[in-house]
Amino acid sequence: MKYHAVNMDKRRYVQRARAASAEVTRLRILDAAEASFDRGPLAAVRIDDVARRAGVSRSTVYTLFDSRRGLLVALAGRLREVAEFERLIEASMHPDARESLRRAQRESVRIFATRPELARALFTMAGVDADAVAAVAALEDGRRPGMVHLARRLEEQGQLRAGIGVKEAADLLSVATSFPAFDELFHALGLPEEVVADRLVALAERAVCRDE
Repeated sequence: MKYHAVNMDKRRYVQRARAASAEVTRLRILDAAEASFDRGPLAAVRIDDVARRAGVSRSTVYTLFDSRRGLLVALAGRLREVAEFERLIEASMHPDARESLRRAQRESVRIFATRPELARALFTMAGVDADAVAAVAALEDGRRPGMVHLARRLEEQGQLRAGIGVKEAADLLSVATSFPAFDELFHALGLPEEVVADRLVALAERAVCRDE
């Protein structure tokens, strides 16, 4: 019985060590994939190149991520994790719908500003690469439904501008919270994050909300 217990403990230790090693390798591969954008987004995240940069075999990449699409989706997931996406969810739960709009818009800007180069590369790739389309879908997951829900709350609280319905408001909010809107101000015009947030909050409120 004692031998059996010792053997079980050893097996658990080995399993934990293997899991820890796999996670270290997984993170190294993600680092290599993100670094591969130095070739330009249209030539990035090639499995051979990523494996070489990470110091692993192609088969290891496929074992951990299943496919190139899986690797790109994991990069998008990492961006959401690093940017603390749950803060956006928390901001959107404020009981006052108009304040919820303001807070959620600022959190959207903060998320994109966390890794703007990675987000920009993924959105650029998505124009020509089906694998990147899946990554952008993972990055954007929940945004459109969130805007529809916010538009409904604004309507229920009497905050929508006269003549604007829920669908139109959701469409306009989807534009205001999009990465292209952020990047036009942040990258193309070179505005700081705080100013970008101020501009997009003002844009969203003026587009859909009644005058206070």
